[in-house]
Amino acid sequence: MLLLGHRGAADRFHPENTLAAVDRALHLGADGVEVDVRLTADGVLVCSHDASLRRTAGLSRDVSSMTAAEMAGVRASGHPLPTLDEVVDLVSDRGRLVVEMKISPRPDASASATAAAVIRRLARDVPGDVVVSSFDRPRLRQVREARLPVRTALLSRPGVPLAVALRRAVQGGHAEAHVHVLSLLARPHLIAQAQRLGLAVTGWTVDRPRELRWLAAVGVEAAICDDRAPPAGTCAATRSSSAPAEPGQPALA
Repeated sequence: MLLLGHRGAADRFHPENTLAAVDRALHLGADGVEVDVRLTADGVLVCSHDASLRRTAGLSRDVSSMTAAEMAGVRASGHPLPTLDEVVDLVSDRGRLVVEMKISPRPDASASATAAAVIRRLARDVPGDVVVSSFDRPRLRQVREARLPVRTALLSRPGVPLAVALRRAVQGGHAEAHVHVLSLLARPHLIAQAQRLGLAVTGWTVDRPRELRWLAAVGVEAAICDDRAPPAGTCAATRSSSAPAEPGQPALA
């Protein structure tokens, strides 16, 4: 099972979604990282989980209201918030890069513009193993239909039943389903069915080594981990696990 750093491997000295956190995750032994991207006012993709910069940078402005030049001056605990270009260059062939498109809940033109910007960036070149994920099904379909040499992954929110999450990903034509860990733990026997349909399953966000060992044993392809379960401390445990799967094989439909 691949272990992916959630927004890198963040701590107080390596803030989330910064180059420092991404590089730290890879140095700790992660097989890759997941980062969040949003679109600036002038159409540049930068890494930020929240729409607002208040939590991470103490600034009462939204990413979408700022230009790339203004964003270049923003600091999170002394670290700039990088562009997607900078993250791609840093990860390159060092591991898997999961790019989560963060879309405004309001159905406006910015949602389509974010997907279009991701398409333009990845159409230039795709160094290594890249996955584009999103909760937004129309925008993820927009990326998939661009036929880029990347995989698309449908994210499902906490509380969405595993069968529903997997069925939506299959119906959408996506290569992967990124499912909340509690949904996976509730119905792990469905993972084998997803695999037979050609669907890879990734769990998020996995914080406990016991959960990692269990997910590895039931065939989850990857786990997105917070720093509370650092890759360096869990690689051996997850890859040698032999926990049994639960019985039962209900249909996805």
